[in-house]
Amino acid sequence: MKPVNVIFDTDPGIDDAMALLLLHALPSINIQAISTVFGNASIEDCTRNALYICERFSLPYPVYKGAGVTFSGLAETAYPDFVHGADGLGDVGFPVPTRRAEPQSSVDYMIETLRATSEPIEVLAVGRMTNLAEALKQAPDIAPLIDRIVMMGGAVAVPGNVTEWAEANIYGDPEAAAYVFDSGVPVLMVGLDATLQHRMKKTMLQALRQELGDAGEFLWQIKQCYLSFYAAKGIYDGFPIHDSTAALAMVYPNQFNLQRGTIVCVVDGEQRGRTAFEPSELGPHEVATGVESDQLSMVFDAVMREAFGDSNKI
Repeated sequence: MKPVNVIFDTDPGIDDAMALLLLHALPSINIQAISTVFGNASIEDCTRNALYICERFSLPYPVYKGAGVTFSGLAETAYPDFVHGADGLGDVGFPVPTRRAEPQSSVDYMIETLRATSEPIEVLAVGRMTNLAEALKQAPDIAPLIDRIVMMGGAVAVPGNVTEWAEANIYGDPEAAAYVFDSGVPVLMVGLDATLQHRMKKTMLQALRQELGDAGEFLWQIKQCYLSFYAAKGIYDGFPIHDSTAALAMVYPNQFNLQRGTIVCVVDGEQRGRTAFEPSELGPHEVATGVESDQLSMVFDAVMREAFGDSNKI
C-alpha cells in the first residue's frame, strides 16, 4: 500500500511535538509539509517550535507559517501556558533554531500544492482550522482536491474541555471549523470522545525516555509540564495523547469506533464551539466515538521504538 501523503497543520504544542515525531516514524505516512497555526502558543512560537523539532531531529520537511489570528480576524488575548508553558514546549529552554520557515504562507502553499498534485493528499489538522478555512475561502476549487481532513478537535457525547460544550481547538476558532465542515471535504473528527480514552501512562513515558535516545529525552522534558497540569487536576498516572491519537486514526482506523453523519459547529450563544453531530449513513463526515486504547498504545510503542530506538530515522 502506498504511503498517505499528508500536510500536517499544527500548533506545536507539547502534544503536537509528539505527534510530529510519530508521523515521521509511521512508514505509512509521507509528510509533505508542516503548516503552523496559532493556538497552543503564538504563531511565532508555534512556528519556531516546529522548526526546532525539525532541526533537532533532522526532519526534512518544509515549514510554512500560517494564521496568527482567527478566521474572522480576531487576535488571541491569552495562550494556555498553564498546559504547554509560555513557549509552547514546556519552558524547557531549548535554543532558537537556525532553520527558517519557507517564504510562502501555509495558505498559499496549500492552494498551490493541491492544485498542482496528481496524488491524493490528506490534511491532518491538530489545532484550529483557520488555515484550512482560509485556503478553502480563497480557493473553493481545492475542496474536491483534498482527499480527506483528519482533525483533532470537538466533542460529541462528552463535555468540552473549555466550556461544557466546546473543545479547545474548535472553541479557539469556531467560524473556521464551521466553514470547513460546510465545505464538502470529507472529515474524520477525532475528538475528546476518543482521545480521552487513549492515555499514556507515566511508566510508558519513562520507558520511552530510556529506550528512544534523544527523542525519548525530548519527550520526557516537554511532558513534565503536561504531567504537572494533569496532577493539578488530580490525574497522576498519565495523560491523554490527543494529537497522536488523531495521527494514528489516519492509518489504523480499525482501532476506532467510527460513525458516519454530519457535523455542525455552533458559532453563537452559550454553546459556541459545540460540534453537534447528526448520525447518517449519507453524511460527509465521520466521528471517532471510541478507541481500542490498549491496542493503540501497543501500536504507538512499537512504531516509536522501531523508528527511534536504534536511531534508524534520526
